Amino acid sequence: MSKPLKDAKSLKFILIAEAFLAYIYVSLTNGIFLAFLSYKGYNIQDISIIALASSLPTVTIGFLAYKRVSLIAKAEKKHLLLVHASERLIWLLVPFLSSLESLLLVYTVKNFFSALISLILNNIIFSSFNEEGVKEVTSKRNAFASAASIIGFLLATFFLTLGDLGFLYSFISGTFIGLVSTGLLGWAKISRVRTVKPRKSGEERIFVTSLYQILYSASVALQGVFWVNYLILDLGSPAYWPALIGVVATFTSVFSSLYWGRKPLEFYKVAIFFDSLTPIAIFLVKHYVFHLGIAAYGSTFGTGAGFLGSFLYARYLGIIGPTRASSLLILLGGLGQLIASVLGIAVSSHLILVAIIAVLRLAALLIAFLTIPEVSIVPAGLARTYAVTLYMTSLQGYRMTLEFSYETVMTTIRILILTLSLLALYTIYRVAVILMEV
Repeated sequence: MSKPLKDAKSLKFILIAEAFLAYIYVSLTNGIFLAFLSYKGYNIQDISIIALASSLPTVTIGFLAYKRVSLIAKAEKKHLLLVHASERLIWLLVPFLSSLESLLLVYTVKNFFSALISLILNNIIFSSFNEEGVKEVTSKRNAFASAASIIGFLLATFFLTLGDLGFLYSFISGTFIGLVSTGLLGWAKISRVRTVKPRKSGEERIFVTSLYQILYSASVALQGVFWVNYLILDLGSPAYWPALIGVVATFTSVFSSLYWGRKPLEFYKVAIFFDSLTPIAIFLVKHYVFHLGIAAYGSTFGTGAGFLGSFLYARYLGIIGPTRASSLLILLGGLGQLIASVLGIAVSSHLILVAIIAVLRLAALLIAFLTIPEVSIVPAGLARTYAVTLYMTSLQGYRMTLEFSYETVMTTIRILILTLSLLALYTIYRVAVILMEV
């Protein structure tokens, strides 16, 4: 076996093993953070504020990395290890904090590190492997992460049965397991990130893929907020039922990740179609017990629909390069979470919420079926034409908005200058009149 091939296999193993350990850590820390806030006496509004504010670093970092590729392209393994370890260590502070301001600050800083980690790891994956390699690593990381989440959830449940010190034990244990995953990354042989100058051709493919990704991300994030409230408040489920549904969905994703990772992109239209029915099924099924089946169903097809964006970016690496592909995934995921947080705070009606979720999911489906050639239900040439038309229309609208905004600002400035000039002339006139009277 040649050395480059051996190094690639070693990197795959380390990245997959890191995901396994990292998601045990995540379950023991981030996974119980909302429960910790509730334990401290904070209400839904307080928790929503923390969730909303903490999503801002993801959007900011994704945007900056996309606009300035050099910020991440120059990142080395030592930078990854630094932010990777820092994110883990910050959880040691959480059990000793009580005020909303301190928890908000710490959690926002934690998410800042999380966004950097995701960005650098995605960058490494996109830069180190071809399309098939990206599919393999991503699907296996997701499968092992799902299995690890179940283990972490069981450990967290055990710790929380120990009383007041349960949160402390969980945060400390999670931190040290997370640091083991950091140490594992230290063994990885990471090559210099490839930089690719963006091509003008193919921009419409990136645009429609990104549009699909943000619509789908917002829909999924909002569905998570809605489902928990709907189960407990409307269907009268026990308090532990949403957690049980989470376990079923996570367990199912272990197998669905491996399944969709082996399928060609053309087959993903099946996942997109059946996944679009999930929010409708959630709302129409009125007995909470049957929602366990919906969780398995939604996880099976939702995994494929969720993979589509990242796998398409892997195919389009020659157009945007690995760094911009990584940045877009982070940016659009953060925007989706931000949109969902705002809607979750602003809309209280479950009927309106599920309608918004269904519309977002349907819009994502239409974008995929009509403008993305790999999964379109129309001929590929026609899908490309639709994509170009949508892209050019959006670009023209964007330019018109900029021009209108520019003209509006300039008109405002002209009116302001004219007003100040008239005011100055009037002042001079009044001063002249007063002097003449003297």
